[in-house]
Amino acid sequence: MIENKSYADNFCTPHYRELVRRYCGVKEDGVLEYGAEGKKIKEQLVKCIWSEQLFKKDKLYTEDGLRMEVISSGLWNLEEGPDFKDAEILLEGKGVVKGDVEIHVCSGDWVRHGHSKQKEYEGVCLHVFMWNDGKNKYIKLKNRLIPQLELYNYLEYKLDKLADMIDIENYPHTGSANAGPCQKRLSTISLDDKWIGYFLDYAGDERILVKAGRLGRRLSTQTFEQVLYEAIMESLGYKNNKEQFKHLGTIVSVNDIKSLIPSDVSIKERSRKIQALLFGMSGLLPSQISRYTSAKDKYSFEYINDVEQIWSVIKNDIENKPMDGELWSFKYSRPGNYPTRRIAAISRLLAENFETGIFRIILKSFEKIEGNKSGADQIKTIIRNTESIFLELYDEYWSHYYTFGGKRLKNKGRLIGKERSSVIFINIVIPVLLAYARKMNDMVLEERLFKAYKLHSKLSPNNVTRFMNYRILGKDTQKRNVVNTARRQQGLLQIFKDFCESDDIACKRCVLLLSINSILNG
Repeated sequence: MIENKSYADNFCTPHYRELVRRYCGVKEDGVLEYGAEGKKIKEQLVKCIWSEQLFKKDKLYTEDGLRMEVISSGLWNLEEGPDFKDAEILLEGKGVVKGDVEIHVCSGDWVRHGHSKQKEYEGVCLHVFMWNDGKNKYIKLKNRLIPQLELYNYLEYKLDKLADMIDIENYPHTGSANAGPCQKRLSTISLDDKWIGYFLDYAGDERILVKAGRLGRRLSTQTFEQVLYEAIMESLGYKNNKEQFKHLGTIVSVNDIKSLIPSDVSIKERSRKIQALLFGMSGLLPSQISRYTSAKDKYSFEYINDVEQIWSVIKNDIENKPMDGELWSFKYSRPGNYPTRRIAAISRLLAENFETGIFRIILKSFEKIEGNKSGADQIKTIIRNTESIFLELYDEYWSHYYTFGGKRLKNKGRLIGKERSSVIFINIVIPVLLAYARKMNDMVLEERLFKAYKLHSKLSPNNVTRFMNYRILGKDTQKRNVVNTARRQQGLLQIFKDFCESDDIACKRCVLLLSINSILNG
């Protein structure tokens, strides 16, 4: 039975981590090992790699030796049938081929899943997988030979890095929300809500500790300020621009900004200069990219002229090459999440905390304690004060616009909303400060971080938390209410990442199911 022992003051995950190491072939840092032989990656990860085209697109060959190019990866299919609809590929000797794309971990899954006999798959034009375990050059579908593409040798990054880069929960989850074996077993034994709650707490702690470990490893070559800055940049990019923001954070470091931007100017002027620097290095200025229309009002005309003039001067002092502005994605994003608005947000954040630094400002919010408040109230105040650092960002221009020269908004808007500030708090602030606390052996800070994590209300659900809620807890609303904190939501995400697949392959070695079985077996 899982007990809630050391939760009063610290992060602790021995039950979850030890079971994972014992049954799942996991390395010391908590990262799953990868290989073709054991289905040790999720099909969802392969779908994400295909969707984002995170492979060497100019060097692709099908398994039967044909040169190919991807014109469009297709639309993610949330219904029955192939994983991507209406894709387009350029195939040597055949020209442009249009149709559906089916994704698997291994090539043999096509036969194992019986797709040759399913009518929904008759429109497939390409079979994509990570490894060709069957060594077949193509698949036969009625009177057609369907080309196959093995991704592994064409990956843009190593597979473990891709798994770290891609937040699977931000992508559509197409697995059917059927009751998992864990839900069925839970219904046969008398376990109260505390048991599953504690289990999710442990899994949620594991997720934070893994993140803290990964961020902590960057500290051998980077400062805490730079690590936090890059992590915030990634978070502002969401799934569509995560890598673009990450790259921008490396080619324009905190030290670069400090050396190029004067400190003896107003916050407004400093913010605009940082904007000019980041927009110029991102390749998103109107002079660098053709996506923008000409300025429609005096505000846009004056602002654009100002940042273009600042960039024309400052670019001469920069060694790194600006990015290609066409690499940024505006598709499938709400206007408030456009990369232009997010660059404005990080610029304002840097400008307002220029002297002290973002890291020290956040650290101070955890160190400040009001003596007349109870312990829980003090922690909630810390959460509020920290999130307000991101939540109360406004800009004279970008609080009224989504893009350069776009339509002016009537009401002034925040650059970062409540939901995103909470996500940054859970996914970035807590892991970065935890890495700091452990490096400095600061147990007081770690205890406050833990309590803030424990008390933080749950975030808005995403595809994966909805799926996992039903898979583990079913339709019973009262049971699902056990997922009542951000920490327990993170636990759902950790279990999903480690074990849950749409075809139940990983269920037999799932930590949750093994724990339930141990109770059933006495």
